[in-house]
Amino acid sequence: MSTVNSVDVDTLLDALERLQGTGPEFDGFLANHGPMAAEALTRIGGAAVVPRWVDHYLPRLDAAPEVVKGIGDHDWPEHLGQERLFGDWTAYLRRQAAETDWRTLLRRWWPRLLPGLAASATHGVIRTAHAVRSLQVAGDTPDQLLIDELAQGLVPGRPEAETLPGRPQLTGTLAAVEATRQLPRMDAATPSDGPGVSGRLRALRGLDGLPEAYDAWIAPPTPDEALDELIGAAARVLAARPDAPIAFCHAVTAPAAVRLVLPLLAPDQQRASVAASWQVVGGIVAAFAYPRIEAEALAAEADPDVLLAELNGRAIEHGDEHVIKLTEAAEREFARSGDPTLLVAADRFRDRVPRG
Repeated sequence: MSTVNSVDVDTLLDALERLQGTGPEFDGFLANHGPMAAEALTRIGGAAVVPRWVDHYLPRLDAAPEVVKGIGDHDWPEHLGQERLFGDWTAYLRRQAAETDWRTLLRRWWPRLLPGLAASATHGVIRTAHAVRSLQVAGDTPDQLLIDELAQGLVPGRPEAETLPGRPQLTGTLAAVEATRQLPRMDAATPSDGPGVSGRLRALRGLDGLPEAYDAWIAPPTPDEALDELIGAAARVLAARPDAPIAFCHAVTAPAAVRLVLPLLAPDQQRASVAASWQVVGGIVAAFAYPRIEAEALAAEADPDVLLAELNGRAIEHGDEHVIKLTEAAEREFARSGDPTLLVAADRFRDRVPRG
């Protein structure tokens, strides 16, 4: 089965309705993948299994948090990323969404989301991108559920807590693969600063040489070409390394999500989005890819037709939310670049993750 690349809006809306009232995280730090995975399933030909998949996933989720104090136009900056106020943030973004169209909402809040792109293991940006893609095919009067999903994705992380070291200038001398290969690596024995991917990324503040290493990449002239190169480099790491599959998965899915939003952004925000994507990809490699191995820099060889014939069906059968989302993103990016490493990475990743 090859890439389907269309969305069953009715199936997605049913899933979103059933997922309403669930929180952004569960078990303390794990992201709610329900809306994202449901949308991705419809894209890879899995619409028929979405209701059953939601049945299986829903019991894992926590209820959405209540409003605590209220957030308004006058005080939102001081409450950036405060987890105890997620209910307040959601209510505030919903009011903003009711007062304007969704494209204006996106352009207003995307620059505020970018500094904390690493927050919640990049799931805010990924959730936003899946919502944007659905809204683009929903016509002039999209269902409120789709707008609400965008509002939830746009809730920003706390920049001062989640911003990675450095400010990449994208004007270095190395291509993305070589710049990634030369990144300093944090010893696996270094303690994390909290649970999950985000806790490991926060520990990078103590890694010497990372800001300077970020400046080694010379990004191609157009944002899309830059993302092609960056995602290709991330796919090589994911294909080569079995040691931190969930982290390396996000090194592909986060910049691939940024790609979905890119056409709706102003040129300066497009470039800022590329820089933030490189910080996340490089940060994940620096935090998790220890020790460095030569295979990280090697493209994979494979028959794309063979992989494309099997990837979607195997991802649907597997059922894990990360496998579903990565499969869809890898096939979408392969359709642009023709790099079979993306497909090999998705195939190997599926076998490294427990079934959903």
